[in-house]
Amino acid sequence: MRAVAACPWPLYASVLMKDAVRWRSGFDVSRLVLPKSVEAAINQFLDDLEKRIGVVFVSHTLAFITAVDGGLSEV
Repeated sequence: MRAVAACPWPLYASVLMKDAVRWRSGFDVSRLVLPKSVEAAINQFLDDLEKRIGVVFVSHTLAFITAVDGGLSEV
C-alpha cells in the first residue's frame, strides 16, 4: 500500500494488479520489489511479457500498434 500511496496514479495500481493476478499461493512476497513509478511499472510489465512470449513478438506488436493510423480501439 505504501508503493501505491507514493505513486497515486490509477495506471500504476492497474499495472501492478496485472502482475499480482499471476501470483500463486506459494509466491514469496518478501522478495518482491515494486517499481517506483508508472514508467518503471510498465517497463517491468513489458520485460516480463517479453520473457513469457518473446522479444520479437512483443516488439513487433507494439510497433504495429504504434503505427496504426486511427489508434487502438476495443474493436
